[in-house]
Amino acid sequence: MKKTKKAFTLIEVIVSILIVSIVIIAGFQLYLQASSSKIKIVEQTNLEKNVFYFSEKLFSLIKKGGVLDYEEYFNRKIVGLETENGHYKKNTGFGNFGSGGKIGTEAIGINYGKEFYFCLSGNGEDNKMGRDGCVKKQNISTYSLKDTNKTENVDYEGQPQRYGEYSFQFLDYNSNYDDDKGDENGDGSIKRDDDDEYLGIGPEAFEADTDLKEIYLLSGDKSKRTFIRWNIKQDEFADKISSFEKCDKNPTSPNFKYCRGTIEFLELEGKDWGLDHDDSTQDQYQNDGVVDTWVIAKSFSGKSNLTANDSIIAGGKDDKGFRKALFSDDINITGFKVFAYPNIDNSKVWKVDEQEQQNKYLISPYLITSVKVKPSWKIKTRLRGDVQEISFNSTINLTEIFSN
Repeated sequence: MKKTKKAFTLIEVIVSILIVSIVIIAGFQLYLQASSSKIKIVEQTNLEKNVFYFSEKLFSLIKKGGVLDYEEYFNRKIVGLETENGHYKKNTGFGNFGSGGKIGTEAIGINYGKEFYFCLSGNGEDNKMGRDGCVKKQNISTYSLKDTNKTENVDYEGQPQRYGEYSFQFLDYNSNYDDDKGDENGDGSIKRDDDDEYLGIGPEAFEADTDLKEIYLLSGDKSKRTFIRWNIKQDEFADKISSFEKCDKNPTSPNFKYCRGTIEFLELEGKDWGLDHDDSTQDQYQNDGVVDTWVIAKSFSGKSNLTANDSIIAGGKDDKGFRKALFSDDINITGFKVFAYPNIDNSKVWKVDEQEQQNKYLISPYLITSVKVKPSWKIKTRLRGDVQEISFNSTINLTEIFSN
């Protein structure tokens, strides 16, 4: 008998096509997942390489910066610790402005504020100067004044501090607590008298064991300052995603993921131009061998000469926009914390009786930094899913050796 070949039914054909389609689609999905996983692995590896490279740059920048700049930390504490965009909000004037100065203005003449103020004990043992200096107004008969015998019992809280003012907080210009207001020899000046005394103790420049937000460093020869901070802003690459979202700079917000954080730094150069910051006009502080004027460094300002006419005074009207980013734009710094020790300039400290204070103050200066890193939207737009956040912590001993 001759067998008759039967053709596939329509249903069998459709089922066969579906099976083949499913196999093809599954294979394609596996391929995409494999490609996506490969891309994520590559980007994760690249991120780790970048983090290592830039962590070394941050470490090197800090080591070359020198030691803790206690003058600026003290200035910051007095001006205010309110934060915004990952760093401190208020401009301190970087030590170029005194009490009453108009920071961020055309800082000429009176806009730089008052000169230095000095601390002294009042009349009698009960009016003895304490260890906290004379920033805050005290309920004693005489406490702070200029270099005259005119009493100025003033509260300087919230006011910018001249570079060098922190050092004066360790001096008592009426250490014998008599009623001459510090003018021991009657020459009209409270300085260079027999009653002037270095106390060996003074105010702490910042609160211990707290996140300082910013790093302030001073070179060994006292001619250069390096300031480092975290800055949070809108990720400029986030607008390439389908549903553009605005950055919320609060790290606890869901929209913080649309922000990009970076580490910025700025360098200043010190000049001995006097408290008016003008080398063409003479005053008692000009050319006295002590730095009193801080200008934006040439490598940041682009200025060929740093004369008074050509330079940019730090903290003045034209000093914005000169900070440089340490990390590239494919990196997002999602967290940055700084802890510094000791919280007092121990080069001025010798009179410490309590063992706890000795352990706290009389140590070599060092920093602890904690940094968290993820890819920016420049990288994330190419990825499916998320890349794991990377953290790195560093403990850095500070010395003047590498900064001169």
